[in-house]
Amino acid sequence: MAKTSEIWIVEGMEGITRRQQMQRLADWKKLFLAEAGASAVNIYEGGYGEYSGAWIYSVEFDSAEAFGKSQDKFMANSKSFDDAMDVWQKTPMLKFRGGGLLHHTSI
Repeated sequence: MAKTSEIWIVEGMEGITRRQQMQRLADWKKLFLAEAGASAVNIYEGGYGEYSGAWIYSVEFDSAEAFGKSQDKFMANSKSFDDAMDVWQKTPMLKFRGGGLLHHTSI
């Protein structure tokens, strides 16, 4: 069975604690599971403390079609996404460094 993963690499903003970063990541996880049709959200810590900590944030979808539907919903300016983005932009805690899509297939 094919599945699609959206991967983000994010870092904390200057002066933001690890606990605050983890709370924001948890907020994102709830939103993606409730609103975006994700089947799972995995968060990995890539360094911590004074070691230039970063997070790898993986949003799993059961198929490329499910990922596409998620993007359609986001682009349609769903109220919950708009509200979340408004809050996140007023209180930035993480900065995006890169990311991409992985398409897993069974051949």
